[in-house]
Amino acid sequence: MKKIFAFTIAALSLLAVSCNKEVVPENNGMITKSFTVSAPDGTKTELNGTKSVFWSTGDEINVIAPTSGNQYTFTLTSGAGSSTATFSGEIAAADAGEETFYALYPNVAVRASETASSTDYSLAGGHLIVDKAVTSMTGVKNGFPTGQAYMAATSDASGNFAFHHGAAYFKITMPAENVKSLHLEVSGSARLSGRPILKASDGSPLQVTGAKNFVDLVAEDTFEQGATYYIPVLIKQSNCGALSVKFTNADDAVATVSTASLSTTILTPGMIYDLGSPAIEFKPIIVADGVSFDATATSGSIAYEITNYKGTVTLTAALKEASDWLTIGTIEEDAVNLSFSANTGDARFATVVLTYTYEGSKTVTKEIEVSQGAASGGSISHTYVLYVDGDGNVVQTKDGDAGEYFTVTGTSILTCGDTDKNYFGVDSFTIKGQTLTKAKKIDGSNNISFTTHSSASTTIEFWAAKRQSDKSGDIKLQKGSTNVVSATMTLGQIYDSGVVDLDKNATYQFNKSGEVGVFYIEVIETF
Repeated sequence: MKKIFAFTIAALSLLAVSCNKEVVPENNGMITKSFTVSAPDGTKTELNGTKSVFWSTGDEINVIAPTSGNQYTFTLTSGAGSSTATFSGEIAAADAGEETFYALYPNVAVRASETASSTDYSLAGGHLIVDKAVTSMTGVKNGFPTGQAYMAATSDASGNFAFHHGAAYFKITMPAENVKSLHLEVSGSARLSGRPILKASDGSPLQVTGAKNFVDLVAEDTFEQGATYYIPVLIKQSNCGALSVKFTNADDAVATVSTASLSTTILTPGMIYDLGSPAIEFKPIIVADGVSFDATATSGSIAYEITNYKGTVTLTAALKEASDWLTIGTIEEDAVNLSFSANTGDARFATVVLTYTYEGSKTVTKEIEVSQGAASGGSISHTYVLYVDGDGNVVQTKDGDAGEYFTVTGTSILTCGDTDKNYFGVDSFTIKGQTLTKAKKIDGSNNISFTTHSSASTTIEFWAAKRQSDKSGDIKLQKGSTNVVSATMTLGQIYDSGVVDLDKNATYQFNKSGEVGVFYIEVIETF
């Protein structure tokens, strides 16, 4: 499907596909068939207005014989650049006599059957069960990516297909240059991506398994400022919730905007929801890590870099609290110099606050921890903890005091002891001497993450549990897409990861399959 639209009012057209019943002689049990694809007249469009969908060379559709479940790739053979095209492919002679066929665009595999939410779906029952989930797609200027742009059809008595949409579309006009990715995320129970189950007769989405509340659009290089891009999204739950869009540019600077006007929007297949060209600002980022010096050192520096640079650097450095051992010296283009005396006592710490001022009075700050080892050569360590208290609040501590280390998003807190739904199978778990009754839900969007220090040896231990008896419960600790820990849990039992070594200066996040809650996390950094 060509990623270019021509339209007067935001709407996608349905497609009509007619089966050409002429065949060529059998070839090794296969018969070549062709399908003619044309846009319907205005009375068949779902929305007011005109919208043309143009086919492109190389386009494919999946044609399915329901009785056997066999799937066939049909490729465009003529009509590229227009709304009428011919698709051809080979089909087994045994399937060629089917009275009914299903079709799916894009050409992705479907499964024969599946049970989801206690409902049996099957290909034989007229359900197209997409085999793999899509959460990230490559953006197309003035058009849509094929990834989640699902359309489905069932042939009628005359051998015709009428495609229907299984996805809605967000439209955005790129508001800035050098943007390399968009992350759309919705609050509440709505879901935007995953693996859909579509009704073959009208394309309506019946279920989305492995559903995520986000979808990503990435550029091959960067998006063009002022160009229009469409993001196909799946529909699970009727209410869209509050939508946020995070823009990331080539310097990894981030700008996030919220679209509160969509908080009561009901997403509808085939509809386009225009997000306009939101005003965004990419703030500069101070990139710098904490530094640690041995007891005999008397000077050192904090290396830093400013990304998304805005004009002349105006960087200042100050101690967060008065220090009797550390003095801030000169500030260079890439380093803040420090001086101090050799340490003759216990390990000592200080916090330096870097502030970058730009465009007159705008500022960004970064706190840097500076430490110096004890005279005895002993190590310095910090212990960071995350858990959920009895009131459902996420608690973070550093060395027993309030602190911030983990990045936590979302609001879902899971409670033990709901016997009707058999949540966790118990009323509480005891961890590290604490009786815990609530856990932070891992919702599939990596909603707990943290980054290790560049000069520390780091370990983690965490405790998690499976939430429901009728769902799988796999907990994963990931670095990027690599599983550092991956474990299947048993209802009613707490999972203890044991002590796991982590890499320096690396970002980790929790993920899952099924229903999972994390009760307690302990990270120890040793310098």
